[in-house]
Amino acid sequence: MRSIAALSPGMMLLVITAPIVVDSAAAMGTERLNAKQVVAEAAVNDNSGIAGLVVIRPVRPHATKGVENSQPYQATIEILDSTGRLVTTVRTSSDGTFNIPLAPGEYLLRPQSGRPYPRASEQTVIVEPRSFKQVRITYDSGMR
Repeated sequence: MRSIAALSPGMMLLVITAPIVVDSAAAMGTERLNAKQVVAEAAVNDNSGIAGLVVIRPVRPHATKGVENSQPYQATIEILDSTGRLVTTVRTSSDGTFNIPLAPGEYLLRPQSGRPYPRASEQTVIVEPRSFKQVRITYDSGMR
């Protein structure tokens, strides 16, 4: 495990908590150990990741020409890697924006939805080295 002081300039420490089950039987010949959470340390290059805006629409029952019928939406977005493993969960700010540093690679954004509304579709995003991929997630409010 690296210490924060050992990180190179331009790097940041991302602490991820996730539920796990540790199988200690192979290592110790004893029973299975259940752990509620583990803190994982990961050095992430802060020059790449995903930046986005989440909106909800429609917000009015009738569309009016020239009047925006959407607004920023505070939502929770799960970010999974290309193998389907949960990397992190992001809560957008009240203005609907989010910014998450990630290593280059392919990610699946899975917006958490209501039942049945509001809802939004999953998106696959490819993060390139030294850039932030801009995304827009649109929730359907269910208003008709």
